[in-house]
Amino acid sequence: MQIGIVGVGGGGTALADALLADEGRRAVDYIAGAIAVDTDAGDLAALSRVDEEARHLLGAVHTDGEGTTGDGTLASEIAREERPELQAAVDSLPVGRTDAALVCAALGGGTGAGIAPAVVDLLGQVTATPVYALGVLPGVSETGGEGDATDATTDGPKRSATDEAAALGTDHPGPGSGDDRDAPDAPDASDRSDHSDHSDRSERPERPLASNAAGAVRALSAASDDLLLADLDVWRASAAPYAAAWPALDDAVAGRLGSFLAAGEAADPTPERVLDASELTNTLGAGGVTALGSAGAEVENGRREGFVGGLLDRIGGADGPAVDEGEAVSVATNAARKAITHRLSLPCDLTSASRAAVVFHAPPAWLSRRGLERARSLIEEETEVPEIRWGDYPDPTAEEFRVTVLLSGISMADRLGALEDDLDPTRLE
Repeated sequence: MQIGIVGVGGGGTALADALLADEGRRAVDYIAGAIAVDTDAGDLAALSRVDEEARHLLGAVHTDGEGTTGDGTLASEIAREERPELQAAVDSLPVGRTDAALVCAALGGGTGAGIAPAVVDLLGQVTATPVYALGVLPGVSETGGEGDATDATTDGPKRSATDEAAALGTDHPGPGSGDDRDAPDAPDASDRSDHSDHSDRSERPERPLASNAAGAVRALSAASDDLLLADLDVWRASAAPYAAAWPALDDAVAGRLGSFLAAGEAADPTPERVLDASELTNTLGAGGVTALGSAGAEVENGRREGFVGGLLDRIGGADGPAVDEGEAVSVATNAARKAITHRLSLPCDLTSASRAAVVFHAPPAWLSRRGLERARSLIEEETEVPEIRWGDYPDPTAEEFRVTVLLSGISMADRLGALEDDLDPTRLE
């Protein structure tokens, strides 16, 4: 599936950067174009993958280029006042070459919550293809729930490396698999938000993160063809600073979504079954919201090491080692179970999903037909979805067997119910 991406706000532009990085690690391209829209000039300057000419600063007359400080109402006003500028930014996206558009935002932040719905609306007017939204929910402690909120953020942290993925016990896939990567240590991770990235939190008032997020979820659910959600708490180690969780979330969510987007573009080796753009489109848009899950296990791919080994592989081919079918079945089913029970981007009642899709990414020898059937059956049993759309991605260079799951039409998630209780009625006026 070819997509056009619009990152909105500090957290959304970081996700756009992460998706571009994920594409760069793969053997196929799935991004037709990407732009970034923000009220914080510092966040835009910090991006490493989005082209400089594709970065658009809004609201400088109101914010001096320092963000909305979590003020969703101000961000909505900026979107209305600068609609021509926002329209020009959206028009630069090559929607004629895409199968869908994706708007990314951190929903607790002012810019993400206030401007992302306007971007979705504008995209819906210029393209006949689906417009999806990818939103990050703020942590419970940030929104006034129980826990230590000493490191509360709005639109997310500045991109910095962290060992948070390791602290959370996430898998470390090989090149190209793009999910839950460990990152090197970086103790100086700081906030990424509208204006909060560059100012002392002790000097700023409390921000309505929960109300921002609740209003944005409602607005994006109504305006977009589907809303994919990720809960920041899923990537936060117990009592750890929230800033440390953001890079892990960015990489993991980009990897999970990238697995589905890239699956339909893979051609060599030939997959047994391709999950193409039409099947992915038919899985999404079921009402409710969508969550992504992923898990993997290291496997042997039989590739020879070093320059000479790589040359021999290219000349003679490398089909991989002989794999015991029982082991292949066990690896596939265990990864599938873990993906839907421990690694969902939004914890939810699995049986409330109405549609599902799965991608299996592994060395060809490990993609046992029996193993894939058992894994799909397990997902069907756990979710009660009668038919799972699926595809495989044979990758001779992969160093793990990875299962990535998409659950659509989710209607029951405790986190969403809690956010609705915090919704400010004035946000709906």
